Amino acid sequence: MNGESALNLPVDAIDTQIIQMLQKNGRMPNTEIAKQLNLSETAIRKRLKRLLEDEIIQIVAVVDQKKLGFVFRGNICLKVDIKKTDAVKRALQKIDRIWYIAHLTGAFDFDVEFSAKSQDELRTLIEQINKINGVLSTDISIRLQLLRNRNDWEK
Repeated sequence: MNGESALNLPVDAIDTQIIQMLQKNGRMPNTEIAKQLNLSETAIRKRLKRLLEDEIIQIVAVVDQKKLGFVFRGNICLKVDIKKTDAVKRALQKIDRIWYIAHLTGAFDFDVEFSAKSQDELRTLIEQINKINGVLSTDISIRLQLLRNRNDWEK
């Protein structure tokens, strides 16, 4: 990251405006960003290159899982044998239906988020997780409604 710590990466007002525009439309052309900010397309391209290289931003596609048939979405909190944490972590990373894994401190050791297309697929996922050597207990929550999903940022 260009020798700077992650906490000291320079993000000025123009970078902030670029980021905010891309949060609204990640496919916005550099020429449109340049026009709105009254800058050259070259200047925008250089700034975006730096923001991407310094890992300040990522440009990704977000999938609407419901439209792809994933009707069950939620999270599973796991309590694990501390001596088997690394093995559990590796086993979780191999499960396709899990798309988010966080190692935690507190009441639970891991929080994973999942998607499943059917009750059978969900049951199989839960059984697969509970069979991992080192998993002591699981607490499963099914998402009923997504009320907020913010990925925006303000400087």
